[in-house]
Amino acid sequence: MNIRRATSDDLDFLVRVDLEDEGISSNLSDGWDADQFREHRRKIANFISNEGALVADSEDAKQIGTILWRFRELNEPAIESTFLEIRDELPPDGKFCEIFQLWVDANHRRQGLATRLKTLVEAEAAERGVRAIYTHTEATNHHVIDLNLKLGYREVRRGPIWDEVVRVSLVKDLRLLN
Repeated sequence: MNIRRATSDDLDFLVRVDLEDEGISSNLSDGWDADQFREHRRKIANFISNEGALVADSEDAKQIGTILWRFRELNEPAIESTFLEIRDELPPDGKFCEIFQLWVDANHRRQGLATRLKTLVEAEAAERGVRAIYTHTEATNHHVIDLNLKLGYREVRRGPIWDEVVRVSLVKDLRLLN
């Protein structure tokens, strides 16, 4: 298995994974028009060019996992209200890394790949001086919650974020890596 930085050749794969909404109760793309799909594709492409994106390939070069992330600050003009709600759980400087997407192919789960992807992002964030990682998942996604807790994340919020689905927000203090 090989873990590498995503390239523009991975864009279709990354868009497909994100739109499949695996593990998410509602399908946000229902009813989207062509412009909304183009905008979403542009958003995912931004992770490749400006944010962070890793892809895991199997021995036969099949894409079997991915993680997307971005570095955020609480003082950003368009910061989501959820982050403001957990302000006290984030470092005083307001800088954190948000895991946007973590996905592993069903045939390759429970083999440590998600852990490897997350720890690579955590290491990059720590190298940049970022002291916290934020992630969330549905409250019913017990495997992902357990994975995060095992990796040192702690639950900081539980409730809806952009729809009625209850999600669990988790934060990891990267100062504990030292």
